Amino acid sequence: MPVPPCIPWRSVRLAQAVTAVALVVGLPLFLRSPPWCDLTLYQLAARNILHGGVHYRDLFDTNLPGFVWMMTALSAAFGPNAIAVRLLDLVIVAGVLLLIDRMAKWGGATPAARWWAVASAALFYPYTEEMAHAQRDTWMALPALAAVALRVRRGTAGGVPPSVFRSSFYEGLLWGAAVWMKPHAALMALAVWLVTVGRIAGEHPRPWRAARADLLGNLSAGLLVGAAGVVWLIGSGAWGAFLEVFLEWNPRYTRLVRKELYSREREELFWFPPWSLGLVLTVPLALLSVLDMAPWASRAGTRTGWLERWAPRLLWDKAGADARFVRGALGALYLVWAFQAFLFQRGYQYVHVPETLLMLGIWAAHRWAWAGTVVLWLALSTGLWAVADHVPDVRNRLTDLPARTRERYLPRHPIADPARLRLWAECWRLDMPDAERYALWDALRQHPRHESVISWVEIAEVADFLRTQGAGDGTVVAWYDSTHAAYLLLDVEPGLRYMHVYTAIHVAHDSGEVKDGRTVVMGQLRENRARARYVISDLEWLVTGAPHDPVRQAKYLGPPRNPPSDLLPEYVPTPLEFPFNQPTLFRSRSGTGRYLVHQLVTCEDNKK
Repeated sequence: MPVPPCIPWRSVRLAQAVTAVALVVGLPLFLRSPPWCDLTLYQLAARNILHGGVHYRDLFDTNLPGFVWMMTALSAAFGPNAIAVRLLDLVIVAGVLLLIDRMAKWGGATPAARWWAVASAALFYPYTEEMAHAQRDTWMALPALAAVALRVRRGTAGGVPPSVFRSSFYEGLLWGAAVWMKPHAALMALAVWLVTVGRIAGEHPRPWRAARADLLGNLSAGLLVGAAGVVWLIGSGAWGAFLEVFLEWNPRYTRLVRKELYSREREELFWFPPWSLGLVLTVPLALLSVLDMAPWASRAGTRTGWLERWAPRLLWDKAGADARFVRGALGALYLVWAFQAFLFQRGYQYVHVPETLLMLGIWAAHRWAWAGTVVLWLALSTGLWAVADHVPDVRNRLTDLPARTRERYLPRHPIADPARLRLWAECWRLDMPDAERYALWDALRQHPRHESVISWVEIAEVADFLRTQGAGDGTVVAWYDSTHAAYLLLDVEPGLRYMHVYTAIHVAHDSGEVKDGRTVVMGQLRENRARARYVISDLEWLVTGAPHDPVRQAKYLGPPRNPPSDLLPEYVPTPLEFPFNQPTLFRSRSGTGRYLVHQLVTCEDNKK
């Protein structure tokens, strides 16, 4: 029976039109968006390796090196090119979506449900804040989902495979690659194996023997990939520093994650409004999908699912055993992914990108065009803001609402931001000088004010000043997260091993306390004192400490007290804390900006 055209959530063409508009508008803006400070760190790590340096020893990193390997290969081919990174990021995200879509189709998704999921993803990822782009969680999702797709295909193929071990070995290679990105992938691998092994091994005449071969194939391949990485660590000279980081530093990092759990509950549903609200409904749907799959049972052909026997068709789509198997595997993957993102990782947006994309696939597999409701929600809330721009009474009512209510439940999608849309044509220029490119990056920035956000025009001013001072390898120390981009602009080796300095301070291996962490960092700086001459600081760090106090913020970034002899603002709450206790040589934006360059006179921290 043809689908009535008046039902929009069943219209494939409407979903395709939304997808096309979202991509045409969003992709040029996405490709020209500024790099996040994490990306500049990994570009520095790649450059360090390509210049013969030793990872972990020369550049501190609390993560496994899989992402660094990919960045090194990309930098070897294209240099530290931000567009090349974003193009690869798009390819990886497209691959993730393709795999999710394929498994949703195997789970029974209709074309309309699949296309609305794609439309929602097109409105989601290219328009997220730059912190969410080109991150390890999303990149590790590609091999992880490829492994899951191979496994569910085996479970729905029927018959006895020629070699259980060989098929599982291929999956293990992919899981191993994902683990080198982030060790959390091992949790997803275990969950998927547990819920699928009964069906995969059940086709074999000797199920227990097949299950052992299946497990051995996964483990042996994973160990092989792990061994290859260890060989690189040893051969590159990074093994000792790698062990130091993972045995002495990372246990304290884990404690830092646990300390932050109290705030995660307030954030969990609002990372990506309104998509993240779907967690409330998706967790029970995923759990019911696993139960309906009956992972404890082997392949049963026409076995009827327990939900199919009593749930109304309006609420639960009837499906065959194969579709239930796929849905159950997707459900288990989603549950563990969401669980580990909340419990074992820090509260950053990018951690939750893969689970959001998986959520769209789970709903599509159940033949729900739920993603279309997200699109409708965004259309209504964005349209309401468009009306408010021209109707003062509506705008007053919206602005009277609490700020968090507006952000969480009435988001204004960036596709309707006139300021960004005016930059769309500018994004197509390929011959843009550095100064214009930095100005465009600053104009396209979406992340709210924060000390980790790089002001590219200002950091370029800092780099220009340091060039006039003859800054070279090891002479410059970038103290805050947003400042180590200066190393890339100057093309010099860092004067300090630590990039995210305050991350190192908070997870230092002495005791995990800030005071002892600072001692560790300052001790390493004293070791480099023979070369280091300049320290870059960021006044935005002080502003971040007063997010709801505009008066103090204005003082933190206020004019110099007594130019040109003192470039610090009138009010600095911790003037004796390093590096503000060092003489100030330069301040961006003609002495009124956020970045300062200090002359390194002493490495002592005089904070009282």
